[in-house]
Amino acid sequence: MSGSLFDAAAAEYDAARPSYPDALYAELEAAVGPLAGRLVLDCGAGTGIASRQLAARGARVISLDLGEQMLRRALARSPRSTCVLADGNRLPVRPGRADVVTFAQSWHWLDHEHAPAEMARALRPGGWWAAWWNQATPGEPWWDTYQSALAASCPSYFEQHLSPDWSHGSITAGGLLTHAGSAAIRWTRQIAIDDWITDDRSKSYVIELAPAARENLLARLAAIISQRFPDAQMQVPYTTRLWLARKPA
Repeated sequence: MSGSLFDAAAAEYDAARPSYPDALYAELEAAVGPLAGRLVLDCGAGTGIASRQLAARGARVISLDLGEQMLRRALARSPRSTCVLADGNRLPVRPGRADVVTFAQSWHWLDHEHAPAEMARALRPGGWWAAWWNQATPGEPWWDTYQSALAASCPSYFEQHLSPDWSHGSITAGGLLTHAGSAAIRWTRQIAIDDWITDDRSKSYVIELAPAARENLLARLAAIISQRFPDAQMQVPYTTRLWLARKPA
């Protein structure tokens, strides 16, 4: 089993990645029912951002990730949590055991040819698949300039990062799970520029850059942002998108 690209930036990921709005979990529970007591497999859990929020709602959470350093950060924050070094394409659970399988910012990393069948195997009849994604949606000129700088410097940065709907329809491939709704939750992220740049350091397409190229890019990004937010405090509109699918009962 190979490791995770994100292990190289686990500290930055843990320090600056945003959590998810309470309204997201309200939408989730409105669909799947109360999370309390439910077995939830949080796949691609990283440093445990969503895992902690799910556990706070009473779910019995197993956090799974390929990154050892990522999970070590999750355990440091929640020493009593259950973290398993595992590939989401091959879940280490017996068939029909999970009530909910979640993917916070992570479904796009799976093998979409085979992963839907693996989700169906792990879920109990009537169980749920849920995936969500935070996306900044400023709609301002500085954002266009910022995106252009990323696209020009990062070979693996591509248009799908702006339109994350691209990967979520694959869950219903093969007909083992059926589409069960979606939602969009709008909120505002308040963050210092330095913390935003730390967040950028945790992005896969930035981690992949050579050190000098990475630092040059981050300096350009900071300059673009500083022109828009001269007091170094950002207020950025976000949309968190949720997709749901269900295994037939």
